[in-house]
Amino acid sequence: TVATQLTSTALLMAVKYPLVALVVLLLISPLCTLSASNQKISDRISSLLAAPQLSSRDLNPSPSSQSIWVYFSDKPSNVAPSPVHPRAVARRQKGTHDHQHDIPVSQSYIDAVLSLAKQQNSPSSPSSLVVTHKTSSKWLNAASFSVSYVGSEHLRSFVSALASLPYITKVDVVHSFIKNKGHPMDVGAEATTTPPHNNNIDNNVQQHEDDDDGEFFRYSRGTQSVNEDINYGSSRDQLLQINVIAAHRAGLNGTGVVIMVLDSGFYKDHEAFANMHIIAEWDFVDNDDQTQSDPYTLQPNEHGTGTLSDIGGFAPRTGGIVGSAFGASYLLGRTEDTMQEVIAEEDHFIAALEWGEGLGAEVVSASLGYSEWYKYPDMDGATAPISVASHLAVQKGMVVVVAAGNSGNAGISAPADADGVIAVAAVDGGGNKAGFSSVGPSSDGRVKPDVSAWGVNTWRATNAGPAIYRLGSGTSFACPLMGGVAAIILQAHPTWTPAMVREALIASASKTNSPDNLLGWGIPDTMKAVAYTPTLTPEGECAVESSPDGTDDFLCQNGGACCSGDCECPRTVYGPSCAYPRLPCGSVCTTKGFFCRTHQDGLSFRCSRTDGPDLTNATLCYTPEPTPATTAAAALALTSASSSSPLSSSSSSSSTASASFPATSTTSRPDTSTASSTSPPFISPDVDRKMVAVVVVCVVGGLATVGLIILVIARRGKAGVGKNDHSLGMGDGFLPLGMGPAPDEEEENDGDDGDDDKPYRKGNGGTTEVSENA
Repeated sequence: TVATQLTSTALLMAVKYPLVALVVLLLISPLCTLSASNQKISDRISSLLAAPQLSSRDLNPSPSSQSIWVYFSDKPSNVAPSPVHPRAVARRQKGTHDHQHDIPVSQSYIDAVLSLAKQQNSPSSPSSLVVTHKTSSKWLNAASFSVSYVGSEHLRSFVSALASLPYITKVDVVHSFIKNKGHPMDVGAEATTTPPHNNNIDNNVQQHEDDDDGEFFRYSRGTQSVNEDINYGSSRDQLLQINVIAAHRAGLNGTGVVIMVLDSGFYKDHEAFANMHIIAEWDFVDNDDQTQSDPYTLQPNEHGTGTLSDIGGFAPRTGGIVGSAFGASYLLGRTEDTMQEVIAEEDHFIAALEWGEGLGAEVVSASLGYSEWYKYPDMDGATAPISVASHLAVQKGMVVVVAAGNSGNAGISAPADADGVIAVAAVDGGGNKAGFSSVGPSSDGRVKPDVSAWGVNTWRATNAGPAIYRLGSGTSFACPLMGGVAAIILQAHPTWTPAMVREALIASASKTNSPDNLLGWGIPDTMKAVAYTPTLTPEGECAVESSPDGTDDFLCQNGGACCSGDCECPRTVYGPSCAYPRLPCGSVCTTKGFFCRTHQDGLSFRCSRTDGPDLTNATLCYTPEPTPATTAAAALALTSASSSSPLSSSSSSSSTASASFPATSTTSRPDTSTASSTSPPFISPDVDRKMVAVVVVCVVGGLATVGLIILVIARRGKAGVGKNDHSLGMGDGFLPLGMGPAPDEEEENDGDDGDDDKPYRKGNGGTTEVSENA
């Protein structure tokens, strides 16, 4: 209503007082331009630029450094897609792949950013701002840059200048992670002998029949016979807890599956890797093909050596180690700089994801977490770039397994919050949660972590020597154990999608009927997961009714409805088939100083910085019938121990409706031939009130411009053909709604148009993009 009144007033003023309108427009235009530029600068980088510590750096004459993301609006149309391995092409058939993601970022845009940086320098101080290109992300259509500056005003000026460019859509901080914060130091000294076994298996995890066989089990690796014996050494118990040894005896060890491990570098001269099949490796920090870490060094340089040994190591002897997927093939990526205080930056991780995806990786094991810049409300799977990229990897058919984090009650870290990613918590030998293991849920109520594995006193290889091992604690070491299980499942079921692998892990776990924000669905059983029959299918499309043979389609559960092949879920549940319950927002959110968003049914699943309507998982293509799943009581019941399995079949809505959404328009740039990217931006569901105000002001100013143009044309016409001549074709009715003729004019009606006395309602002459979430 206010916008309508302002518009009418603006038009009236423009017609009556054209000179005043012209002055107002001259004032509004720069305001609109400045406001639009400011909207491109993320809240995180705005906070950085306003932080007192940034200005305090000005006292230091040596350069300071900051890495930033620059997002672009489109891609070049005359550049060929990057080649990918046939393995990647085959794996992508399991998911949905946007071919725009194979087209490189525009080099002309990258060069323009570097050129702009040079222009920002003054002749008297040519080194006050030095910008170098770090990485490019085809998936995000963004590039990261390292900005070295002397004086904080140079950084502020450069960011503002970037935001003013029409082909730049966003400027953000490249988030970093400091390894030694929140990560407990490893326990125990180096050892070459076997520590006592821990046979205190929790009652929730059944004793496996292999437990009576001691250390020696049957296995298969390459050409070796399945009748050979294997000594699991000190890694026996951590594998026994998740029933991996039984899978090895069945000939399942990851053979034929490609796993990518991302970490700080790897001491490949260790005996545990003597027989490892390494396909390729790349150092994303030093930009070369060597991921070898320095020998005879301890934390944090040996971190990657430990994680790689837990998933793929093979040194079958007393005191040695056997990884959960020792038969797999490996891609190794170094994404951390252990020589720096801030040793991991997310642009390296994203670059590694895209590299491994193109080479055909099927499983990703990443024991990294990024939380230095993120607050709990950001843990919604759609805010952190690293979480967005991890979700895209899942959509492309990759099973992504990550550590939940070692921050305890402070909450999970990115990318553990990403939808579809398997976040792993740490437990001890008795199945009890480790105190340091990060708790969930995600800030939009999804169960996190997803599953759990041994992460307290985990046996692993070390850089201290080629045959030296030690105990280590952290979700970092629980993650690779579970990554190996995912590879075993894919070896048994090569056509399974990431959602099917995740469903099998959840269905086989110790808390499958009562997930929580501590252990997720609990500790999986590898052999049960292998034997599981998913409710999902490789085709991955739902149907109102299942097909006669029951193999091509799956039903949406818990009151969800099938819309264009995907399940639309009530707000209390989520997942491909609406099988998983959201956890209500509560003390995990409020004790951190944030708010649980209100909702009409009184139950909220969204933690936010500001209170507001809950738009989480809003239904887009159908109106759900009232079902028990949409009530607060039923939502809480879904998380109780007495509830039925979240994977059991439920009712499905019998009515569907198609939804159509306006296509996003893009504008070509004059300096390059471009094609718009089809990937939608990931926008927070929070409605930006500042943006609304800017839109209102700019629309009013634009309409005032239209009114001014109309007035000029009308007066020219009157000057040339007479005061009341309507030969211009506009007619008397072409006036703003509610306006009549000027007081000093007599209204005329020539009788040719019976509708001249009706107000003319002008149609919408432009398009306005509105976020789905908004």
